[in-house]
Amino acid sequence: MNVSGLRGVGKTALLTRAVEGFDALHLLRPPHPDPAHRQALAAALRRGSPPESESEAPVSAGTSWADLFATALRRAEPGGAPYVLVLDDAHRLRQARSRYQAPLRSVLELARASGRALHVVLLSHSPSSMASPKLADMLGGHVDVGPLPFRSAIPLLPRGHPRDLVQAYAVFGGIPRILNMVDPSTTVGTNLRNLVFDANGRLAEAGRDWLEPDLQIPARYYAVLATLSTGEADWKTVHEGVADLTTSGQVAPYLQRLHELGLLDIRRSMDTKPRSRSRRYRITDPFLAFWFRFVLPYLQNGRGLDAAEYLNEVVRPELDAHTDGIFPAICRDFMRLDAIEAFGANAREGGSLWGKDYRVDVAGILSSGAAYYGDCFWAGLPSKSHPLEKLDAAIRETRYGFGREQRVRLIFTGRPLRRVQRRQVARRLDARVVDADALAGVDDA
Repeated sequence: MNVSGLRGVGKTALLTRAVEGFDALHLLRPPHPDPAHRQALAAALRRGSPPESESEAPVSAGTSWADLFATALRRAEPGGAPYVLVLDDAHRLRQARSRYQAPLRSVLELARASGRALHVVLLSHSPSSMASPKLADMLGGHVDVGPLPFRSAIPLLPRGHPRDLVQAYAVFGGIPRILNMVDPSTTVGTNLRNLVFDANGRLAEAGRDWLEPDLQIPARYYAVLATLSTGEADWKTVHEGVADLTTSGQVAPYLQRLHELGLLDIRRSMDTKPRSRSRRYRITDPFLAFWFRFVLPYLQNGRGLDAAEYLNEVVRPELDAHTDGIFPAICRDFMRLDAIEAFGANAREGGSLWGKDYRVDVAGILSSGAAYYGDCFWAGLPSKSHPLEKLDAAIRETRYGFGREQRVRLIFTGRPLRRVQRRQVARRLDARVVDADALAGVDDA
């Protein structure tokens, strides 16, 4: 199995728990050359092996990959208990140009033929850096471990009312490694001062820590991520954010590499074909977006202000705008994971819709078969805005969900609607309001 995901999301902890009770070997791959990788696996296999029989050759440091995997195969009894081999940070093998994939594929084929349950798990931040397509098929599947969604992250966030929790998630995101550093008993501002804007803060260099170990020349990657830190954007906007690129096509390798590293999500409108070039890009986790939007400029030229001044004069005035860019993703996760509380069904597919003359922040099909369309208003609707007119107009511009017996209109809001707006929604049986309380699970939508 291939298991991939952004650094810090808990892949190793998840696999450690998953293999409890099995005969397993979990080996972390450091940035070493190939002989050192084979030596480490040989030593681990020796430590976990039964007394050698006369017919079994000893496992030595110079043993080939084929012999090492054959030794692991012998740990699995024919028709009996499985043996699990976990190679963590498996991208290091590719960096070391280790020729392990063909021998591993051969051993897995032999395991199937001999009825031995040998399970091999490759962990990495990028699925493309681990296994060839042939080996990936032999491994039997791929699991991508993402950051925690909003509701799952709530116990680790600074305590507050649901709206405060949404804003805290927009700042600290859902990466467990980061959330475990947050002190839930203090405010968002105090945590930012202590962890981020203090020169010795544990997260002061977080963006660089996530980016630079895998990139030789990171300057353009910084420019891409800084452009996307204000919210998701299309190809043209990203290209314009990298000043020294002369043609739009030059940005493609940078977007692809960031996607491979798990730092970038690539989305297409739900009403386009799979090969459509109309795509949007967003930073995977809210904290990384926050870091590239606020912390990187502070490190570059904001040191003239102390942490408290920077928070008050730069961050706080822009915090609602930052949360507004994160809010649609939180709402899409709600429909995917928690809509059953309000609608009796979660989304079986979901995303958003956009085109020349329309944009719908949240859209999809519930498992009940109903189509849904939603607009997101973190700061609340303008005072004279009719909450459904713009949404109805956008729905008329797309064929997505056309012909469905039920088509639900949703208004996601961070602030309560005004009375007249609530009445406008209440008059329609096909419309609902989802507020911060509902998103946090403390009230029905």
